[in-house]
Amino acid sequence: MRRYSLSYLMSRSFKGFSRNGLMSLASVLILTSCMLISGSFGLIIYNLYVNLHSLNELNEIVCMCNYDKLPDEQYAELQTRLTELPNVDSVEFTSREEALQLMREKYAQHPQLLDHFNEENNPFFEVYTITYSGSDQDATNLLFTLRNKNEFPEFRTVSDRIETANTLEKLKNTILWIFGGFMIVLVFISIVIIMNTVRMAIAARREEIEIMRYIGATGWFISFPFMMESFITGLISAVIAFGLQFLTYDYMIRLLTSDASTAGIITIIPFSQVWYWVALGFVVLGFITSYIGAKISLSKYIKV
Repeated sequence: MRRYSLSYLMSRSFKGFSRNGLMSLASVLILTSCMLISGSFGLIIYNLYVNLHSLNELNEIVCMCNYDKLPDEQYAELQTRLTELPNVDSVEFTSREEALQLMREKYAQHPQLLDHFNEENNPFFEVYTITYSGSDQDATNLLFTLRNKNEFPEFRTVSDRIETANTLEKLKNTILWIFGGFMIVLVFISIVIIMNTVRMAIAARREEIEIMRYIGATGWFISFPFMMESFITGLISAVIAFGLQFLTYDYMIRLLTSDASTAGIITIIPFSQVWYWVALGFVVLGFITSYIGAKISLSKYIKV
């Protein structure tokens, strides 16, 4: 194609995009919403995966003692018994005083949360953190032993990372199903909006199209501006969605890291580590959706 022909077609594409006004705006808004929701779900799922992976790597069992305080010698004896169990690598004991101090250090920026606690009014328990090795079956056997009240009546509760990981896994799967449903609906709506935008553009330029056909213009030459209008819609939507995604994700990070109930508990991936995947996903989604919508309309109304 000659240079002036390409510049002519590109100029026609931008003019067509601006001429369609409200329909172009509706296409951008719907497609931007689709990208923003898909990006948000994707980031949530990825953060859940990272936290789930971290939990699976921590082969730890936490044994919380009964509230009635025991003599120090019994705690030492209990630690020795735990160390001698099969597949136990290490046992770390944390007293209730140490637990309270650790929480004060952890939430140093929010001291008011723990001001009313002291040595006499301490809500924490003595805890043994057991690190183990072996297979999942070995971990199950160890849990069964620790939860046996006849062998270890000193323990109030025994919890492990596997249970927490299973809960996160179920949450991740639920979000995936919700994400899939939203995506199908929003992509369908985006395609329909783009189809209608292209259809209205074709109707507005029907006479011009007939003249181009009469003088021998190829179907590709006629359809190129309409296809480019759709791609412009997809690209603008991707840029807007990326900016909004950055702002919302940055806000959520600041909100979660400033909240005393979640700070330090969950791992949040910085946007700087995933921005290129988000940008690439938005651009690909924008172009694919725009292409499908434009292709359907062009095949139906121009017969190219």
